Amino acid sequence: MAVSSEMTAQGASNRSQGHRGTAFLIEALVVLAFLMVALAVFVQLFSKAQIQGVKANQLSQAVLIATNYAEEFSANPSKVEAQKEKDGLTATCKINEDKHTAGTLYDATIEVSDGTQTVYTLHTSRYVSKANGGGK
Repeated sequence: MAVSSEMTAQGASNRSQGHRGTAFLIEALVVLAFLMVALAVFVQLFSKAQIQGVKANQLSQAVLIATNYAEEFSANPSKVEAQKEKDGLTATCKINEDKHTAGTLYDATIEVSDGTQTVYTLHTSRYVSKANGGGK
């Protein structure tokens, strides 16, 4: 009987070690699944952040181009080019003249687009009196 009780103790010991190995494997798989889900979320977040960064950079460039165009318009509204291209963006300027007896009111709409959509729009005006060359 001593032999059979030793065998039973050994069998129980082997079964508990097998159970511990299985539990470790299940825990490792759960941790691995969690890490994979976290990695997928982080990849999505970083890709969205990169897209937002590109859009912000494009908007910044569009504002700079429109501001420069508006300064040219302000200096001499009658000699502004209708369209300019820079850094992959196209800026167009539409000018309306409203002539009065004392001068001319120039209204400009400056629109910057990337070829598919409008990125930025700027409205500006300038009044030029007849004494300064307006209303000729």
